Amino acid sequence: MLDHVEIMLGLGHPAVANVKRTAVYRRKLETAGEARFWSDSFAVDPWSSARALLGWRDELVEAGWRPGVGGARRRLADLAAAETAGPRLPLGPADRLRAAIDALAAGASVRLRSAALVDSRETLPAGWRTLLDALERCGVRIEQIAPPSPAAAADTDLRRIAGTDGDWTVRCDGSLTLLTADTELTAAEALAGWLAADAEANAGVALIAGGDTALLDHALANHGLPRLGAALSSPHRALLQVLPLAFSLAWDPPDPNRLLDFLLLPISPLRRLAANRLADAVAESPGIGGDEWQAAWRKIDERLSQEEEWADATKRAERLAEWREFVEPERYDPTTGMTSAAARGIAGRVKAWATRRFSADQDALYLALAQAAADLDSAIDATDLERLDRLLIERMIEEASDVGAADPSAIAEAAPWRAVSHPGAIWGPGRTIVWWRFADAAEASAEARWNELERADLAAAGCPLDPPQLELRRLAAAWERPLLHASERLLLVLPALTAGAETAVHPLWHSLAARKKDIGQDVSVRAEDVLNRPSPEFAGRRLVCEPAPVSQEPVAREEWSAPTNTIKPRALESASSLADLLSCPLRWTLEYACGLRPGPRQTLPRIEQLIGTIAHKIAEEVFRPGAIPPSDVVEATARKRFDDLLPQIGATLLLPGAPAELALARRSIPPALVTMGQFLESERLTVVGVESQFEARDTLAEGTGVAGRIDLRAQTSNGRPVIVDLKWYRTDDYLRRDLKLGMALQIAVYARHVSDDRVDATAGYFALRQQRFLTTAPTPGARTEIVDGPSGKYPPAKPGALECEPLKAVGGVADAAP
Repeated sequence: MLDHVEIMLGLGHPAVANVKRTAVYRRKLETAGEARFWSDSFAVDPWSSARALLGWRDELVEAGWRPGVGGARRRLADLAAAETAGPRLPLGPADRLRAAIDALAAGASVRLRSAALVDSRETLPAGWRTLLDALERCGVRIEQIAPPSPAAAADTDLRRIAGTDGDWTVRCDGSLTLLTADTELTAAEALAGWLAADAEANAGVALIAGGDTALLDHALANHGLPRLGAALSSPHRALLQVLPLAFSLAWDPPDPNRLLDFLLLPISPLRRLAANRLADAVAESPGIGGDEWQAAWRKIDERLSQEEEWADATKRAERLAEWREFVEPERYDPTTGMTSAAARGIAGRVKAWATRRFSADQDALYLALAQAAADLDSAIDATDLERLDRLLIERMIEEASDVGAADPSAIAEAAPWRAVSHPGAIWGPGRTIVWWRFADAAEASAEARWNELERADLAAAGCPLDPPQLELRRLAAAWERPLLHASERLLLVLPALTAGAETAVHPLWHSLAARKKDIGQDVSVRAEDVLNRPSPEFAGRRLVCEPAPVSQEPVAREEWSAPTNTIKPRALESASSLADLLSCPLRWTLEYACGLRPGPRQTLPRIEQLIGTIAHKIAEEVFRPGAIPPSDVVEATARKRFDDLLPQIGATLLLPGAPAELALARRSIPPALVTMGQFLESERLTVVGVESQFEARDTLAEGTGVAGRIDLRAQTSNGRPVIVDLKWYRTDDYLRRDLKLGMALQIAVYARHVSDDRVDATAGYFALRQQRFLTTAPTPGARTEIVDGPSGKYPPAKPGALECEPLKAVGGVADAAP
């Protein structure tokens, strides 16, 4: 209505996002000086204080307040000082309303003959009552629609609960029904079945969508009924997360969790192939800039070069640079903050990408994202700050995305019934009214911001504020309308759980329960009971239900046989794939033979695994082929490289919540590597290779073989090979168990590869955290701990040695005869 009046008066204004108004009002509060009633809270959180006070200011303006009115009171005087200080505040709805009232008072004319009021005039907010008075003085006829009387028949439960009759007996005639369910899905199925039971009578149905109808639409479609397509606006839709996540990547230290969230978004500024590659790199080495990260970019470049569209190197480099701007922005200290130019740059990148995608796809969510980014950009400029800290940026993003967007795929279909989003929109008679999701929507508010003295001064100055109870009266009248307008029946649907959260019954039900004690026991129907009966009846309709066929559970089988030659030999196996082959052939078959792979890994390594990765990387750099470095060199290099590698492959340790683990790693890794160097020195070992790749192919079984990567490969003075596999565990019990039982398959494969006819290799685990070398083969050094197990001698590979007898699965564990 305000838009119509403004157009008639020539007062149209472009809409201004509330985030920009809050940014400007923050400057006004700051300019107003210190020693104000808001100063303490403003010093802690300026943005939230400005947002709250802007709401107070708009409430006053809507009631007719101007600077100087009620100035004897401190809070009103302080707000008046803010009103006249600083830059001009962009107009909000309250300012526009008062501008229209002032124009009408000055004698402007409007081409409007009448307006009909559904709500009672005295329950409207003060500003709107003033607008109606101004329109009336300009010759507009204001008509009040008479409050409805109960439309149901006199002897029905619905009429008696809606009327003011005294004590009465519930007849359970179906005119009033409360359909409850444990879950929203069950409630939707029961309601869809009820609507399908008498499709011809649905023309007299009015449906109140008390929230999102996605599950109800699914159930309606299953019954061949049209969808409602009601989708609430939400700031939590996946595409709208691009904006906050893009900013979260610009803080130091880098947060691998947020980076992984950004890369795994269903739709992101990066192509899926690039996002998945980088997500795998982050899951392997949490951080930015490490070897895995750089290798992922090279693979992305190589993959793009194979496509005709990206064959041009210059064009490909530009696109990769654009992607890198999103995931590798310049990072800033969260407390000091980022420059306003950098913040506007991030918002501008998101806006440009979303605008480009909207032009191509015409998806309304892209437009909503572009608008939020544009509003944020405008608000950042309006703050007039050189730097913005993390808290302020997050508050501004929250404000810019506050409303969010509706699901563009939720489209209403032509239906015989009428559908509205709020019970207050029922202002005419209807035979049957269905209230979907009859739960408390937390609409009611009776916040008292102003004390009695302030209210008295404002009223005396001609701008009386509404009492807090007025909004409750207006809402209560709106909630009653379905009860009064339904002539045959009112069906209320209440699921106990909605989106995984418990729901509370709508406040209207408390009013009904006060009118008739135990009304819920008499008119309630459980959806679960309805769907379990062959021919249930409730709310005046009989549903047709048929039992669903029940299939038998699969019979347990000990052995699963595949057709001959179905599973072909693989070119190369690894130690881990061999372990799967021997322990669970089904897993090996599905993962390696059938090629089933999990999607992008969505979890980061555990802290223990992460520390082990850092220790591995430092050891690879310290112990190069040749002589063992001195202990002081090992320790100094380890300490320096630890801090260098943290943001690249161990950024999780830099996040809040991990200081103890970070201190442990910083304290433990250098001495562990020093001890390892002393072990190698005491054994008189010479490093031959680190992270050595190898392939060993079978000469008889053509096309098969084993491949792997050895952590550290050394040899004694007499040429005997030694394999050292680095491990970082809280305890070395697992390593001891594998060595004792002869299950150390990984080092067995490695040692078998480096052995020859002249000499057998020695292999073992170096437990970094425990600072000891575990093996089953006797060694001369004092820093070796012998585990009582197989000899540890691994004969060299013989032709045909990879062949195994058939595997037989017994109780889920494979028995293999090598």
